Amino acid sequence: MKPFDSMTAEDLMSSPVVALNAETSLADAARTLTESEISGALVTDHRDAPVGVVSLFDIVAHMAGNEAVVQSARGGELRFQSGGDLVDLRGGHWSLEGDRRTLDLAVSEGRMWSDTYPDALGRLWSALQCPRAGDVLVSARPGYEFVDWGGADHVGGGSHGALHRGDSLGVLIMCGTGPGSASERLQWTIRDAVPTIREHFSIH
Repeated sequence: MKPFDSMTAEDLMSSPVVALNAETSLADAARTLTESEISGALVTDHRDAPVGVVSLFDIVAHMAGNEAVVQSARGGELRFQSGGDLVDLRGGHWSLEGDRRTLDLAVSEGRMWSDTYPDALGRLWSALQCPRAGDVLVSARPGYEFVDWGGADHVGGGSHGALHRGDSLGVLIMCGTGPGSASERLQWTIRDAVPTIREHFSIH
């Protein structure tokens, strides 16, 4: 396979083109995409004129030099890299360029966050920097599932690799250990559990 930076649309496209009418129900559209083993299809109106695209994907990300490039099925593109003036809720520093709506990012007084995609930049950056990760990261739309190599899935919640809040947020309950108040952090993640447990049992 070609390196990602040298690939063209032709390298990844499927043929012949699968088109869905704009009146097609979402259930029928999902069935067609699954049966055709494709991730997206052209949508046409009653005159067979193209009016849009429907996709199983929500977010796609890859590295381009020192920048991470995030593209949304809605059409937006955002580039970001570690270091910069914007600070997320975890304390990470970032520089941004492009459409913030790609990740539904809000920015105020130097702070940055996304209610739709929690800890979005930190999670994407960490995954893209992982030497065992692939060249392209894909997050499924809410309601869709990526089945893992062993054939396991968690349909209905906890999807593999989903960046959306519906598959990212959970409950963290601490009893007899941990901070005195949840407000000690603006945003908690599962990564906070390990140091809390190690501190409780005096493991250094």
